[in-house]
Amino acid sequence: MESLEFKDEEKVKGTRDLFLETLTKIGCQYEIDPEDGNILFAYQGEYFVASATNEGWYVRIWDTYWGHVELYDVDEFSRLRKAVNHANINCATMTVYTINEEGKTVDVHCKSVFPFMPQMPDLEDYLRNELGDFFTAHHLVGNEMAKLREQEEKVSIN
Repeated sequence: MESLEFKDEEKVKGTRDLFLETLTKIGCQYEIDPEDGNILFAYQGEYFVASATNEGWYVRIWDTYWGHVELYDVDEFSRLRKAVNHANINCATMTVYTINEEGKTVDVHCKSVFPFMPQMPDLEDYLRNELGDFFTAHHLVGNEMAKLREQEEKVSIN
């Protein structure tokens, strides 16, 4: 596996190595999943799974199962669908939901794919910003669901 090269043939770190180094610099401990090579880490109390290669330029991060509603609570499921759409319009991190019929839940997840290369300035702040966007997505979904509940309560009172 070769490192990425610039025109002047100067060797630089690949994306995966650079990402792991930057995680350490921002205070994240990580583990490598021996089965699939994914990077498991926590940031501000939230658990993430990431993947990156030294041959590519992008990092993919997932924040899975951070929220859920009961599958058969039609009103709450409807609010969640609207809240996920709201978050996707207003946040760069993609929010999705999956249906777990066995557990009778609708689970919420986020994903982000972003460039991560040595030519970018201040990679530590850049990574903090990308990770912070996951919390923005959480906040947008939660606030939108609360707002929708409140609007529905006002309508039912009148």
